Amino acid sequence: MNGKSTIDANGLVTVATYNSDWEAHIAQGVLDASDIESVLGNEVFSSIYPIGFNSLGGVSLNVRACDAARAREVLAGHKI
Repeated sequence: MNGKSTIDANGLVTVATYNSDWEAHIAQGVLDASDIESVLGNEVFSSIYPIGFNSLGGVSLNVRACDAARAREVLAGHKI
């Protein structure tokens, strides 16, 4: 997981980046259980381009900017 944060054009903040789609889905489930909505970025590329996928930046976990701090706290409490 990478904790780098960026805000995209839709006002979403990347709170974490994962090397595989399954890790990202687990993290997304953790956020869902905490009532934090999230979306995954680059997910499709991880399944159609598994070799060399990390060169595309991994699977990003994105939340609304207003939920970013809470999402980071929730994720910090779980080892994924």
